[in-house]
Amino acid sequence: MLLLSVSENMLLFISGIGIAQSILLGALLIFHPKSDKSVNKFLSYFVVLQSLPIILPIVQHLSSWQNMVFLEPLLTLIAPFLYFYIRSFKEVITWRKAWPHFIFFVFSVVMSAINYTTIAVKYPPAAEVPREAIRHFVILVPLTLRLVQRIVYYFLSRYELKRYQRSIVQLFSDTSRINLNWVRWLINGYLCLIVMTLVTIPLTIKYPESFGLWVLLCGTFVSVFIYLVTFKGMTQVTLWQIHPEVSKVKLEQEMEDAATISEEPEIINEEQSNVLQEKTRPRKAGLNESKIDEIVNKIINLMESEKLYQEPELTSQQLAGKLDLPVHHVSQAINDGLKKNFYDLINNYRVEEAKRLLLDPKNDNYTILSVGFEAGFNSKTTFNTVFKKFTGMTPTDFREKQKMELATA
Repeated sequence: MLLLSVSENMLLFISGIGIAQSILLGALLIFHPKSDKSVNKFLSYFVVLQSLPIILPIVQHLSSWQNMVFLEPLLTLIAPFLYFYIRSFKEVITWRKAWPHFIFFVFSVVMSAINYTTIAVKYPPAAEVPREAIRHFVILVPLTLRLVQRIVYYFLSRYELKRYQRSIVQLFSDTSRINLNWVRWLINGYLCLIVMTLVTIPLTIKYPESFGLWVLLCGTFVSVFIYLVTFKGMTQVTLWQIHPEVSKVKLEQEMEDAATISEEPEIINEEQSNVLQEKTRPRKAGLNESKIDEIVNKIINLMESEKLYQEPELTSQQLAGKLDLPVHHVSQAINDGLKKNFYDLINNYRVEEAKRLLLDPKNDNYTILSVGFEAGFNSKTTFNTVFKKFTGMTPTDFREKQKMELATA
């Protein structure tokens, strides 16, 4: 294997820039005017802590490798803060919720003290880590546990994101402002960092003299990652910003109810409906079938008489207010009675309205966008995406196809 040496001065310069930029980006996430501080503070901590390995060469240069032991506990906080960030999309993270996730941090502090007293003090202060020390089980055990912790939190973060997805489609008819694609990217990027760690640790153990090179390579990837994370984090709109008038406690409870009511985030087709009816689903309020049917009929009558779906940002809370019912009753009725979530129910009405408008000769001079607005969509992109989801074609293709069929009839 070709071993490359890295200039000490260059490595120290890059490390210094790396930690400085992470602190700057972390502060930007919190203090940016468009930032939701209650959510982005966790992303800020994640960004700063994620860059800690970059400063290892500085610690070695200014003191010795023994002092790096005391940085290890801080690395165990990276995964929990990513998890808190995703959970904070739909709930307020209190100390009562957070403290169990710091138990491993306390354990890591104890292990670091043991490492220092059993391994580090046996060697004279030096910049390079002795090969025997790196391979000692007292060092390898906490390192392995930290990798396991990161993998566990990766799956926990994915789980929370799925619960969030299930919640928003139960409560909102328009989710274009709540874009979750970048959050998936964030979690997958974090997985890449885990894989990179899994690769570099064995290389460091086998070739400790190339420690600087591994830090440089990892630092380059981490730097790009945290820049992208910061940029997207600042522009990510949260529920708390979209609905500032709603109590956080109330919205949090509705999100939890919505995630619990529906176990499936996707639409269920008619063939699956009969199978689903045979399954029992937990119902918070214990609504019976007759009550569900009654609420469903009220929803259908309200939609057809008042055309509530034409309100672009209609929420299940607004629908529940019209029906004078609790939100979770309405959500349960839609899920169990209509086999849909709130998002699909409303947008199905909008698509049907758009189809009616597109087929009406009186609207031939109307643009596609005008038809979309009339049906209740708030943007051309959303209109095209949702229309294609329900019909398999774009509104333009639908209109042209209908014209051709009429011309050949």
